[in-house]
Amino acid sequence: MRSNSDLLAREQGRLGVAFRRALLLTAAGASAAAACSTSNPDDATRAAVAQEAGVDAAVDVITKPDADPCAATRYEPTPKDTCGDYLRYPCGLPTGLTVRGDCYFAVNDCNSLCPDIHYNCHAIVGFCSTNHAVADAGPDAGDAGDADVPDGDIDAGPDDGVVRPDPSGAVIIDCSVCPGSAGRLPAGLAKVASRAAPASLGAYFANAARLEAASVAAFRRLCEELAWHGAPKELCEAARAAERDEVRHTLAMARLARRYGGRYVRPKVAAIAPRSLAVIAEENAVEGCARETFGALLATHQGEHAADPQIARAMQAIARDETRHAALSWAIARWSLTQLDVAQRAALGEAWRAAMAAVAGADGRADAMARAASLPLREERVQLAQALGHLWDDLLAA
Repeated sequence: MRSNSDLLAREQGRLGVAFRRALLLTAAGASAAAACSTSNPDDATRAAVAQEAGVDAAVDVITKPDADPCAATRYEPTPKDTCGDYLRYPCGLPTGLTVRGDCYFAVNDCNSLCPDIHYNCHAIVGFCSTNHAVADAGPDAGDAGDADVPDGDIDAGPDDGVVRPDPSGAVIIDCSVCPGSAGRLPAGLAKVASRAAPASLGAYFANAARLEAASVAAFRRLCEELAWHGAPKELCEAARAAERDEVRHTLAMARLARRYGGRYVRPKVAAIAPRSLAVIAEENAVEGCARETFGALLATHQGEHAADPQIARAMQAIARDETRHAALSWAIARWSLTQLDVAQRAALGEAWRAAMAAVAGADGRADAMARAASLPLREERVQLAQALGHLWDDLLAA
């Protein structure tokens, strides 16, 4: 019988093979830079960054919408999307916006439409003619895969790509806030209420640092919850090691943010009540087996294709760490499947597939930012996500 440490190594090896196969699907880019790990910070620095992460801080209170009846308000889709910042424009969008054929807006337009740092923005399902869903889905409309959005009767035609308000005149847009390697996002992570800085590498790496710092809290909580539910101690120990890794990632991303004129802002994570294993397992399937796994693949891509040697070195080190973290997620999934009933196991698979569909399409980033950050372009991103589509079935078959 395999030990739990063997299972972690097994999952890491499985992901390594899957990543290499997936990367073969993308066009050849710049030669891979020489592998080099970022140095470990000393204990004092690590403690300072952990404190800066704000892991025990309360969630910021989001400011109330402007008295202007046409001011944008926040919108929560179903299911929730931790990588999207959704806004409802009750009177429709401002005039003069540049919209591509898939209802993605130009980068400069997203700067004026979106709060916080973001990487693209687009009209969601029900408000874009290319989505083939009715625009009168109403204020409860969500993004791709949202059960609130019914099948519609919009046919493809010459107006494909047109943003269509609902009968009240409102439009809902999704501002993507996750960089390629965002780590594991914890429940209770507060939105940032400030308006966006211009989309740039400095902004990209500043938000990457914020999300990596949030992962410090996520892995600390994960260890506590695994211990509470009697998980093998090796899984908790691996979560604690991942927590330390995320401190180094925060430092690396903050340094890159400063290099490109950005400023790291610490995250705020609210305390939450104890959760059931089914809830923890579903979060692990989404945040770990889908988003973190895909983030590890994107970090691998960045490390191999970045023209800036400092970016390449940082991303190569992060890619190795994030692949281990993703392997931990799959080991947790493998263990949790043995603890759950048939319906709960089926729900995990559905949640994972929905999350993979989101990283493949709904979170597609603007090609301009992708080139700047050495990320795959949108079509390559879809191919990479599809190349990982066998991982859950492989887990069940093993």
